[in-house]
Amino acid sequence: KHEVMVPLTSLGVRPVGSGYMLDRDKSSKTLPHELTHQLTPDPYFEAGAMGWFTEGIAEYIAVTPYRSGAFTVRNNHKDIIDYATGYGSKGNGGRALGKEIQMKGLKEFIFQDYDAFLHDPQTNYGCGLLITYYFLQMDGEGDGKRIKAFLKALRDGKTGEDAIAVLLDGRSYPELEKEISKAWSRRGIELTFAGAQ
Repeated sequence: KHEVMVPLTSLGVRPVGSGYMLDRDKSSKTLPHELTHQLTPDPYFEAGAMGWFTEGIAEYIAVTPYRSGAFTVRNNHKDIIDYATGYGSKGNGGRALGKEIQMKGLKEFIFQDYDAFLHDPQTNYGCGLLITYYFLQMDGEGDGKRIKAFLKALRDGKTGEDAIAVLLDGRSYPELEKEISKAWSRRGIELTFAGAQ
């Protein structure tokens, strides 16, 4: 039907008379999360992106502040951190991973099948958000250059290891794990990967 159906309880609204109004004390993250999935190009659901990126970008959009018709991307790091590590802004939802996060090895995390990804949604959605944020705003010069090239590679038909090679850009998985851990450590999060030395 080309419709997105979301329960009113997930829209952050409350009944007022015969209608509804925005309730700023409730979360409305479900709608932008699900709309992001609807607007995500099909190649982004291929091996190498499915799971960590498809859910990570949906979480990223859902958590980024939206006011007066615009997303505030430039200063969204506090909202991202609050949501991933705690219970979100005003305690209205979050992944509650804490500030010391132990996750799977990066390669294992990226290539786990979607059923395995969904088996532990709190951890995997939260870590997907942190990894996606890293590539969008922390990697390299903070300009998202490598993830843009990765997404172009997916649109051009590359999948799996071939697509991820573009994202790695000559780095090994252990090297990238160290870069990610170091970048998040500067933001107060100790993110470590299984098997990292």
